[in-house]
Amino acid sequence: MNNIKRISYVIVGSCLFAMSVNLFLIPASIYNGGITGIAQLLRDGIMNTFNIHPSFDIFGLINLGLNIPIFIFAWSRLSPKFVQLSLLSIITQTVALTLIPIPKSPLVEDVFIAIVLAGIIGSFGASLAFRAKASSGGLDVIGFYYSQKRKGSLGKIYLIINSIIYLICLIVYDVQTAIYSLVYSFVFSWGLDRFHEHNLEASVMVFTKNKDIKAHVISEIHRGVTHWEGFGAYTGTSMDVFVTIVAQSELSDVKRLIRHHDPSAFVIVTKNLKVDGGFEKRLI
Repeated sequence: MNNIKRISYVIVGSCLFAMSVNLFLIPASIYNGGITGIAQLLRDGIMNTFNIHPSFDIFGLINLGLNIPIFIFAWSRLSPKFVQLSLLSIITQTVALTLIPIPKSPLVEDVFIAIVLAGIIGSFGASLAFRAKASSGGLDVIGFYYSQKRKGSLGKIYLIINSIIYLICLIVYDVQTAIYSLVYSFVFSWGLDRFHEHNLEASVMVFTKNKDIKAHVISEIHRGVTHWEGFGAYTGTSMDVFVTIVAQSELSDVKRLIRHHDPSAFVIVTKNLKVDGGFEKRLI
């Protein structure tokens, strides 16, 4: 993916996420998890404590401020390109969250439908940033650091922070707000798992007479290959059979490579695998 496409994915994805928050979450009084949820709570606290009602929503600026220390932490520890694109995502979110008007009354009266729409639109937007090998900021940046360095448990961090956010919702607001916010978190996570192809694996089994293809997969796709010699049961013709495991986002490149070297190759693809062992997740 070239740089222009990556930047486009980040900008569009960030705008979609901001739309999901301003058009569906905030009007329905639903709270996000992670840094975004903290920013929502701080926005409410500041406005209620100081009784200020600015002409624009300060939520985006608070979200940006909370992300600054995270990016300072990540700058020298992760890929510079990843950090730059993630920073672009946060800046785009800040602008979009500030400029997109929040409806005075919910666009969708049914809160559960608003949750589903916000979760699907928001998770799809976040997945576009992930496809560009960036992130939507916040705890995602820390998550990528943990996944690269294999340190500690990010799940525990998410669990602790989100538990605090929803506990505050329960205390300050009501049980319904806390439960709906928790449901949104599940819908968003479910959508992200479905849209985020870098996080899903696929098995590719190839039957070909070109014995050089597996070497190209290793050198160009940088994935391991297991191969053996096969024979057609009807013709008895010898052929090369190999299997490789790739991220689903790499499937188009693998298929293109195979067709280039053997247009008549027979290819079987099995998606949504659960892979254990030494498979490398290339998230950034």
